[in-house]
Amino acid sequence: RHHHYDPPPEPAPRPAPQPAPAPTPVPVPVPVPAPRPSPSPSTSNGQLRTFYMYRSQNQNNYPPKNVNTANLAGVIWYLQHEVVITDPPKFGIYRILRYKVQTRAPANLLQSGMNFGVRYAYDSQDCTGPGSCHDMYQKYGHFVGCNNFDSGYPYPTEPTHFQGGIWYSIPSQGTCNGPPTGAFDCTFSYDWPPAEITLDELQGQAGRSFWDNPDDAGANERKVQAAKRLFQQKYPDTQDLPDPPCDFNYDRFWR
Repeated sequence: RHHHYDPPPEPAPRPAPQPAPAPTPVPVPVPVPAPRPSPSPSTSNGQLRTFYMYRSQNQNNYPPKNVNTANLAGVIWYLQHEVVITDPPKFGIYRILRYKVQTRAPANLLQSGMNFGVRYAYDSQDCTGPGSCHDMYQKYGHFVGCNNFDSGYPYPTEPTHFQGGIWYSIPSQGTCNGPPTGAFDCTFSYDWPPAEITLDELQGQAGRSFWDNPDDAGANERKVQAAKRLFQQKYPDTQDLPDPPCDFNYDRFWR
């Protein structure tokens, strides 16, 4: 009378271990990206740089992550070249924001002799190159990128008549709180909220004629100085922070 069919329950547990190994491989790919930054120590001995970055902006407020910014000459050129060419200005832009920022280069980038990497283009917060943003961020860490206008790479490629113009790129993965350490994920920090001036304030009584003579380097320098004075007037505790040298080097970076 021992017809209790004890064997059938045994196969039931047997399939249970089979699903168990199946999930085991799933977590394995997750740690794989983590070791990639391991060639770099958790911090770097790069110089901590404190300076201003500027961005032209519409009414929206969001942190400077996965965006392009500029020095003051760089943002005035952008406004003159692409924004105030229509009335009202394009993209709803009506103000210039100023962020007080700090940067420290990751160790792998420093070893290549640079504090700044290539200046990537961010389009709607997507990094669009040049080259593979992902691959270079994996190689060097999430660096802040820069380009001197005079270099003609990657853009603008034509003379701007703005001496010393610089653009920057900021990956969100490199943003951290407090002074950046130069770790792969901590190369950039910023003060919030940013200072701001409006285009109307900047143009003043000159109105849109403020932007006249776009090919005159002297006239353009006066526009930059006017913006600088306006920030100083609105924010009397403004520190005079010079732009750090944009030391991105094409040959060393892409080798």
